[in-house]
Amino acid sequence: MSELKSDITSEYINMTFCANCKNCPAINITKDSDIVVIGGDDEGYTKFTKEQFLLFIKQIKKGTFDEYI
Repeated sequence: MSELKSDITSEYINMTFCANCKNCPAINITKDSDIVVIGGDDEGYTKFTKEQFLLFIKQIKKGTFDEYI
């Protein structure tokens, strides 16, 4: 995880989708909320339930998007 800027505590993780920019979107996950927030002020924000986000992560791990990246 050293490649991306992140703020990780025992209660939350906030990770920016780049290593050296202050304007890139980020992902924010907290233990006390069922909502995962992805985005930034410039792009806007998208909210997922943790269940929806987990389904998305499972598809990524299966390689569903590999041929498009």
